[in-house]
Parts: sequence; structure tokens; C-alpha cells
Amino acid sequence: MNIVVFSGGTATNSLTPCFTEVSVARGFDLAYILPISDNGGSTSEILRVVGGPAIGDIRSRIVRLMRDPQLVELFAHRLPDDKVKAKMEWNEIVEGTHYLWNGGISPEVKEMCRAFFIHIQSELLKKNRSSNPFQFEKASLGNLFLTGARLFMGSLDASIELMMRIGRCSSKVHVIPCINTNHTHHISALLDNGDIITGQSQISHPSKSLATTLDTPTHTRNLSKTKDQFIHLLELDDDLMDSSTASIEDTPSKSQSEQSLEVPEEVEYANPLYILPELKHSQLHYDKVDDNEMLPSTVKKILYINPYGEEIKPNANSRAIAKVKKADMIVYSIGSLMTSLLPIIILGNLAEVIMESQETRKVLLINNKYDRETFGLDGNHYVKVIVRSMVEAARCYKKSKGMMVNSMKHVSWNHFITDIVYLKEGEIKIDEDRMLAHGIHCHTIDSALMENDSLAEILNEIIAHNRNSSE
Repeated sequence: MNIVVFSGGTATNSLTPCFTEVSVARGFDLAYILPISDNGGSTSEILRVVGGPAIGDIRSRIVRLMRDPQLVELFAHRLPDDKVKAKMEWNEIVEGTHYLWNGGISPEVKEMCRAFFIHIQSELLKKNRSSNPFQFEKASLGNLFLTGARLFMGSLDASIELMMRIGRCSSKVHVIPCINTNHTHHISALLDNGDIITGQSQISHPSKSLATTLDTPTHTRNLSKTKDQFIHLLELDDDLMDSSTASIEDTPSKSQSEQSLEVPEEVEYANPLYILPELKHSQLHYDKVDDNEMLPSTVKKILYINPYGEEIKPNANSRAIAKVKKADMIVYSIGSLMTSLLPIIILGNLAEVIMESQETRKVLLINNKYDRETFGLDGNHYVKVIVRSMVEAARCYKKSKGMMVNSMKHVSWNHFITDIVYLKEGEIKIDEDRMLAHGIHCHTIDSALMENDSLAEILNEIIAHNRNSSE
């Protein structure tokens, strides 16, 4: 059966053998659709200096699917956390003298890869004129390769395909960004208490220093920051008004208190002339907050924003739409619900296609435990967040295209989710009777972890039952 998997990067990597077994091993296609909004870690440096989509999750999945162990080692490698050592090691990568090049990578593949490392290096050197130098600490070589290839070819899809072919991934496996773009896309979370948290990393794993500020409503934090940034301009205007008739010689020198109000030269961001202050916080050296460090309120809505913080509604990648239309099964995989799964399924044209695919099985995999983003949601609300988000996305898309939206009044939950797989020993409990009332069938794995063999067995049963029903 042809399968489409919606997921983030790290969590679903452990389940790739299962998805391969039930699709690729039988001659069918397998497509992974991933978000491009993660602004944390070394990706934050690429976004700051070069711009473009976040490719950390995409790189993680490609490396997981590669069948060339030498290139897996190369593209999975991260530079040291020390600034000097990282820069020295990067120079060795670019020059071709690093030990990774001597691990069995053929000369022709080495030079092919080096070409894109050299290209991204030249782009970073150009950017030194307009921004602070790129920080190479903890940088992912895979991220730098993908970015260099994207800049050279002008296409994110093309750079992904190149990396997969170099790494000898199966031709039946496809890794597709949810949005095909060369621009940066950010998300925000609207909380039930009215707060707004901007940026995927700030939502899911902010630095501890930033996390401590989340008890303050975002609009209050923004107002205070704005005042701090522009107070020196206001005072300068007052000085000009008061001394409009004074000569230059009579102009008094700035006092020490006035000098303290001066704002240091701001680092230029890669793309827009203006970008929200929250998005300028470096997430390179973020520390994942403690497990008990939860959001001040549950998440009400995830939305895409432009650099000014206004909501936008981008469309999904046309390749993703095509794969969904041909799929026998769609899997909403494990991982971060709010920052990995929702940024994919809130894309209006994608939600609309999923809703209209009546013959496709749509399977939701429930995480084994709560995290920072889902704490406070029971099993019913966990599912409801997904359905509600997709209904709203599909309705907005139809309305924007002049389509009739009255028919959506009768849309049920099983238009988006037909099956749920959850862990018997997991923290998130599912009320099976309640789900069945919505037309959703539940399947249990008697474990605390999502195991590949058990999941593969359930997925095969679901598709077999679907075929028998259609016959």
C-alpha cells in the first residue's frame, strides 16, 4: 500500500523500519512530509545569516533513510561546541582534509559534496559584510550541505532529491517539505489564556532564560521591548525640538544616562527589513527545559506568521498533495503534536484533500507521554485539537477559493481520522467508546513504547480490513 507519513524529525526516525516494511518492501511508495518551521539549534544560525526554510527535520529523515554508511556519518556529523575548534574543523571539511573524507567516501562523491560545502562557505563569507559572522558551533554538516545545494539550484525539492540520491536512498521513498519555498516560515502558538508564543523552538524547547519569561503575556513583553528600542529616538526628537534655534557649538554633550539609552548596532537578519524581536533570539545554544516546565496554558491554535507577526495561510507543496491523493493510508506519526504535526495539517489545501479522500485510511499514532506542548490535554482533547485545526484550515481554504462551505457543517471526525493506535501503558489514555461514536476505530499496543513489529501488524490489519470492506 502507498503510505504518506506526516511527522517531525527525531521521534518518527525510530519507526521508519515499520513504514518501509508495509510499503517499500512490497513495491509501494512511501512519502514522508515534514515541516519547515523549526528555528532551533544550528538551524537558527542558517536562518539568521542565510535565510530560507528550516531543514533540520528534513536532513534528519534523509540521513535515517540513507543506505551509504560513510555518507550517513558525514551528514550526521556535528561540529564541536567550542567556537575555535568548530571553525578549524569546518575549514578541514571545506579543504577536503578532514578525517571523514578518508572513511571510504569515493573521490567523485567527495568532490561532489565538497562543491556544495564550498558554495555555502562562499555565501557565508559574503554575508559577513552585513551581519555578525556565522557561528559554526554545533553546526550540522547535513544542514550546511542541504542549504548549499538549495542556494546553488534555487530549489528546496531539488536539493532534497540530490541528497537522497547521493546517499542511495530507495527510489520508492520520498521526503517532501510541507511547503516548497526558499523563504523562512515561522509559527506562533495562541494559548487559551491569551498569550502568544512566537517561534517553534520557543514553543517546544526554549532556553531556560527565555522560558522564565513565558509567564508574562507576549503582547506585554513586546510592548516593553518596543519602548526600550525606540525611547532614544523619542528623546532625540525632544532634544531637537527644544534646541531648534541653538547652534552646533551650544548643543550640550550627552550625559552618561543618555548614553546608556543608546541601542547597540543591531544584527541584520537574512531576509526581511523587519522581523519580530522574539524571532531574533538565538536558539543555537538552547537548553531543553525540564520535563515539568510546561506552558502557562494549553495551546488553542497554531498559526503561520509573517515577519510582522500577522497570520498568513500558505498552501502545501503540490508534491505533497499529489502523494496524499494516491495514498492508501495516511499516518499522523508520533512526535511533537503542536510544532511538528500541526504545522503540516493546518495547510488549507492539504486539509481539504485529506477530508475529501474518503477511501483512504487515516491513522493517528498517540505519543507515549505528555510533553511541554500537550500537558493538560486528555485523549479526547488530543484528538479534538487535530480535527478542529484541520476543519478550520479546510474551511478557510474553501472560502478563499470561492467554494461552498455549508457542506462542512456535516463533516465528522472520521473525515480526518479513521483509526487511532495508542499504547496501553502510555500516559495519554483514549476513550474507545467515545472515539467509536465519532466513527474512529481504536487499536492498542500492549507496551509503553511504539514498537515497529506491533505497529506494522496493526497497519496491515487496518489496510486489509479496508480492502475487504471495499470489496
